[in-house]
Amino acid sequence: MRRRSRYPVRRGAAVLWILVALSLVGCNKTPWNDPYPAADARANVLYSAFSERPKHLDPARAYSANEYEFIAQVYEPPLQYQYLDRPYRLVPLSAAAMPEVTYLDASGKRLPADTPARRIAYTVYRIRIRSGIRYQPHPCFARDRRGRPLYLDLKPGALDGIRTLADFPHTGTRELVAADFVYEIKRLADPRLHSPIFGLMSRYIVGLKGLRARLVEARRTDPDGYLDLAHYPLAGARVIDRYTYRIEIHGKYPQFRYWLAMPFFAPVPPEAARFYSQPGMAQRNITLDWYPVGTGPYMLTENNPNRRMVLSRNPNFHHETYPRHGAPGDAAQGLLHDAGRPLPFVNRVVFSLEKESIPYWNKFLQGYYDMSGISSGSFDQAVQVGAQGQESLTPAMRAKGMRLRTSVVPAIYYMGFNMLDPVVGGRSERARALREAISIAVDYEEYIAIFCNGRGIAAQGPIPPGIFGHRAGRAGIDPYVYDWVDGRARRKPIRAARALMARAGHPGGVDRHTGEPLILYLDSASSSGPDQQALLDWYRKQF
Repeated sequence: MRRRSRYPVRRGAAVLWILVALSLVGCNKTPWNDPYPAADARANVLYSAFSERPKHLDPARAYSANEYEFIAQVYEPPLQYQYLDRPYRLVPLSAAAMPEVTYLDASGKRLPADTPARRIAYTVYRIRIRSGIRYQPHPCFARDRRGRPLYLDLKPGALDGIRTLADFPHTGTRELVAADFVYEIKRLADPRLHSPIFGLMSRYIVGLKGLRARLVEARRTDPDGYLDLAHYPLAGARVIDRYTYRIEIHGKYPQFRYWLAMPFFAPVPPEAARFYSQPGMAQRNITLDWYPVGTGPYMLTENNPNRRMVLSRNPNFHHETYPRHGAPGDAAQGLLHDAGRPLPFVNRVVFSLEKESIPYWNKFLQGYYDMSGISSGSFDQAVQVGAQGQESLTPAMRAKGMRLRTSVVPAIYYMGFNMLDPVVGGRSERARALREAISIAVDYEEYIAIFCNGRGIAAQGPIPPGIFGHRAGRAGIDPYVYDWVDGRARRKPIRAARALMARAGHPGGVDRHTGEPLILYLDSASSSGPDQQALLDWYRKQF
């Protein structure tokens, strides 16, 4: 899809984290300037920060990294990634095994696994979940001695004195069942939720678009009330038995299994939706978007997104252990020291809102946080680079008992072209040549050296290293921007960009026919950071 628009991309190759060595605190001795109460010194608490308040914690709506930082600890979709493998590999999470995948023709007849995609009318994913998994303690599961729900049919005035979820005196739990997964898939079609993936999923999940139409009609009479989705069947998501369900999609869409590792497909108990939909709950911010309900290792026990958010260990969390195997070199880095240990390791995680990197770094140095990334402005203070390019902590940081951990970030950053722009857009040969010239001229190796302290590599495409589908070496280079020289990718020389400019009708940056200079418009996100002016000056230099 992006093959025709040449854009220079870069990816962050390494993130450097400094961690406080907690073992420095001696027996019953705490630093005199410890910012936290002495009682917390041995409480197994991790102190961290977040830079932007999450907008949504409802798994049908959340779709950003700062939201997933929280809900990924609460919700458990069928699959997860084995994060120590390279490339990352999908493995079961709440599922008992990887989904059974079958292909069907238009008449519902089963097809062989090697059937060409054009002949496949439907793909069926049969998923069996693990038995014995239980939800976190929550008021929506609370029952009286006769087994009747305590809080699912509240009378007027019942919420007097209730300000937060913790004000409900009783909680309960129940076992996770297959119907909870089907319920969440149906929630993607609820027009009240505006799920960001409904448009895409309605093209694949059989019947999802029709379900949306029925729910739109239902919402006309009750826009914000509780809809019992059990009364709205969905052909593409059906319960087979207590621990098994199936998802049916149109055609063949191999990427669908990766969606099964995202919270969009995590289970949501209908009791939670019914509990939160009662009058008066939303006015108190007691909603699924504010207090998630899951089976994961943690539960959100404090939510003040303008100040602090706290994750506490889920006492009902099922047995799970740290991976026993990893990629080559993981053992030497100490990443397998905890192999086989029960998860989670930490009892409580306290996140404080910290919008700026400099105060975050300074507070880390003062002991407010247990780990910190290293911004460009703090790099020289924290890291020294040896003669061979190896990175290590400065003596001052080591003296504070800190450790340096580097990791590859599976992400890309890129400069894109507006394909509707009359100058750089379109599919003409002139426009293609101009885009290629710009892609060569903008030197992202230089950008990484100046603005990232050398922490990054110039990407060769939209799939970063460590992700399935990435091609390394000569086969993976972008041949429009790079040549393969002496066993590595080398950016084409600027004379190649000038030749392309001439082919595009702008030799020397001047229109061949009108004599007018070429004018390009660069849209950049506004920022008040100290590097912003330097970054804009650098872009001017590239052009």
